[in-house]
Amino acid sequence: DAGCHCYILGTLESKSGVSEAQTELKKKVLHTLWEEVLRFPLTEEEMPGGTLTLTLRNCDKFSRHSIVGELKLNLAEMEESFGKAQWERLKSPEKEPSTGHGEVLLSISYLPAANRLLVVIIKAKNLHSKQLKDLLGSDVSVKVTLRHQSLKLKKKQTKRAKHKINPVWNEMIMFEVPHELLRASSVELEMLSQDGAGQSHVLGKCSLGLHVTGTERNHWEEMLRNPRKQIAMWHQLHM
Repeated sequence: DAGCHCYILGTLESKSGVSEAQTELKKKVLHTLWEEVLRFPLTEEEMPGGTLTLTLRNCDKFSRHSIVGELKLNLAEMEESFGKAQWERLKSPEKEPSTGHGEVLLSISYLPAANRLLVVIIKAKNLHSKQLKDLLGSDVSVKVTLRHQSLKLKKKQTKRAKHKINPVWNEMIMFEVPHELLRASSVELEMLSQDGAGQSHVLGKCSLGLHVTGTERNHWEEMLRNPRKQIAMWHQLHM
């Protein structure tokens, strides 16, 4: 499909937990070239037990994601290969990754001349939750909070989207952030649904900034490196 893009998601599992990083989206061609570095926090003591999984994923024009193949590397066995370039064959994934509490697609950009941070909430998928079956079909909105370090500066909320499992907003939220505060700032998203009594329930959340790891940090770094450019990424929601 000529409309496909692809990216590589790296997942490092070690004693200290799981961290993620992903490349940018590239147009899918016969020979796709990234020339990007994925960085993961890892101490020398954690090396022998570490496992790195590189997953090649497709993203079509409707933002449907599918896994093309993956590569699992035990770092203990890879020591002799460090610093060398080599081809590895991708294998079919052992299992489809769990979507947990669902995923959200958003783009962020910073306009230095206007000191404006633009957050576009595009859509979410797989928001169903076993604990919240009674909320299926309820409207859902996204609360976006701007923080500077631990201080909450401002919060704004999208309109309610009608369909809860895969809602679409395509809504822009704008914050004024002086350039010198940007690196120490962050944005937190909360997916909210209302029950019949009007009570709000959090379905999942994620936070973008330099204080987190994986794709949430990666997204913020991409924005800092590319002023005025809209950078879009999917993020896993958690509780």
